[in-house]
Amino acid sequence: MLTPQNFVDILNKVWYKDWTLKYDASGWLQWEWHVAGGQRISSRKWKLSPHMTPSEVVQTAFKAVLTAEEHEAREAFRYRNEAIFCPHFDVEALHQIAVEKRTSHREEPNGS
Repeated sequence: MLTPQNFVDILNKVWYKDWTLKYDASGWLQWEWHVAGGQRISSRKWKLSPHMTPSEVVQTAFKAVLTAEEHEAREAFRYRNEAIFCPHFDVEALHQIAVEKRTSHREEPNGS
């Protein structure tokens, strides 16, 4: 089983851009970085288990980066000047879109 010190030792070997990887003794990791204007941004938190292998710990740190970058891309991507894939949309509003079946589909060519 991994101890908090094991996590620290493993995560101290992880690097991504100029981001900072935070770990707290209750078992959570989180990335932090600064954007234009000096604003500090934090990723969501990822729970680590003492039963993980070192490879799983590093892979979780990597998955946390991918998820954070996707989050940033969803905020920055625009259609008609709106962040239509914004990760902050209310789940109940998204549910209402699903209930209303507000979807689009490609028309299939005749004879298919």
